[in-house]
Amino acid sequence: MTTPALDDRADIAHPATFGHAMPYATFARLRREAPVRWTPEPDLPRHSSAGRTVHRGSGYWAVLSHAAVIEASRRPEDFSSAARGAFLVDPATRADLDQARQLLINMDAPHHSRIRRVVTSVFTPRAVARLTDTVHAHARDVVAAAVAKGEIDAVADLAAELPLLVIADLLGMPRGDRHLLYRWSNHLVGFDDPEFGGGDVEIYRRTFAEAFQYALGMAVRRRAAPGEDLVSLLANAEVEGRRLSDREFCNFWLLLVVAGNETTRHLLANGILALAERPDQRRRLVEDPGLIGSAVEELLRWVTPIMQFRRTATRDTELAGQPIAAGDKVVLYYAAANRDPAVFAEPDEVDLGRDPNPHLAFGIGPHFCLGANLARLEARALLTALRPHLANVELRGVPTRLESNFVNGLKALPVRLAS
Repeated sequence: MTTPALDDRADIAHPATFGHAMPYATFARLRREAPVRWTPEPDLPRHSSAGRTVHRGSGYWAVLSHAAVIEASRRPEDFSSAARGAFLVDPATRADLDQARQLLINMDAPHHSRIRRVVTSVFTPRAVARLTDTVHAHARDVVAAAVAKGEIDAVADLAAELPLLVIADLLGMPRGDRHLLYRWSNHLVGFDDPEFGGGDVEIYRRTFAEAFQYALGMAVRRRAAPGEDLVSLLANAEVEGRRLSDREFCNFWLLLVVAGNETTRHLLANGILALAERPDQRRRLVEDPGLIGSAVEELLRWVTPIMQFRRTATRDTELAGQPIAAGDKVVLYYAAANRDPAVFAEPDEVDLGRDPNPHLAFGIGPHFCLGANLARLEARALLTALRPHLANVELRGVPTRLESNFVNGLKALPVRLAS
C-alpha cells in the first residue's frame, strides 16, 4: 500500500488539493518553468452567523526553488512578515491585521527581535539538552502503550501524544489538559478541513476565545505564584520595561501551543508513514542506530511540516530575476525548496543517511523556528523508542490527510505495531 500521487496540474493554492496528496509533481513542473511564478488563488467559502461569504484572494508569487526561498528569507526589509501577515489569506480588516501582528510570526524587526528574546533562552541547545531524559522517558511510555495496543492510529497514539506531553510539561499545565491543546490546534490550523473548521468563522473565533480564557487563567496563577515553567516566564516577562499585555501573552502562548504540538505531530506522523512504506529504509535504521540523527534531518526534509509562509513586498523589487511590485504577496514554499534537484540528489527518494542535508524545514533567516532544537529532540526520542519495533510496522488502511495548504498534515494513520 502506497500513498496516492497527483498529476502535475494540481492547484497548489487550494486546501482541498492537499487532502488528497502533496502536489510534488506540480511543484517540480512549476519550479522547472520558473523559480518564482504567479499563482492565482481559488475562491474559498467562509461561514458565520451572518451567512455565507466567499474569500477571493489577489493571487501571489510562489517561490519554489531552494535558492530563491533563502534569498527572500534573508531580505526581510524587502519581504515583510508584518505588512499583511505571514499567512496566505489576507486579514479581512485593519483590526484583524493589528491582532495578527501580535503573533511572533507576523512581526518584523525590531519588534520581532525584542519579543523573540523573551523565550529564546528556553529553546537554546543547552536548555533543550536538559529535557533529554524527560522527553526520552515520554517517548518510551508512548511507544510501550502503542505496542501493547497493537492496532493503533499512529497520529493520535504516537505522533500527537509525545509533543503534547512535552509541551504540557514546558507550560506547567496538567497533563490531563493536553488534549485541549490537540483540539484547539486542530480547529485553528485545520480551519479549511471539513472535519474541523470547514471554513466556519464562528468555530475559529470560539476556539480562540476558549484557548485565551484558559491561558489567562494560567497567567493569573503564575503571576501570583511563579514557577519554573514557560508560562511563568511569559506571564512575568518585561519587554522594554513593560510586562506583556494580556492579549500579547495569550497570542504568544497560543503560538507556542500550536507550534509546539502541531508541527512536530505532522513530522512524526508523516515520518512513520514514510518508514512504513519503505522496508529498505526501516531495515537500515534497525541495523544502524547511528543513523537516527541523519534520519531525523531527512524526515524533516521529506515531510516539511510547514509547507509555506507568506511575505509581502515592501517596495518594487525582484527575486530570482522576477520583477515584483510593492504590495504583492510572496509565498515561500519550503515544501518545494526541499525537493529542489539543484540541491538534493534524487530529491523524491528517502535516504536516511543523506549528508549534507541543507533542508529548510525550519525556515531560515530571522524567523528560523524557535523550537527547532526541541522538535529534533522529540523526533530522535520517538525514533529511538520505535526502532526495536520498526521491522513489524504495517499499514492497516489508507492515511487520512488534512485539507490544508499550510501544514503537511495527517489526521489518521492506521498502523499495526507489534513487539
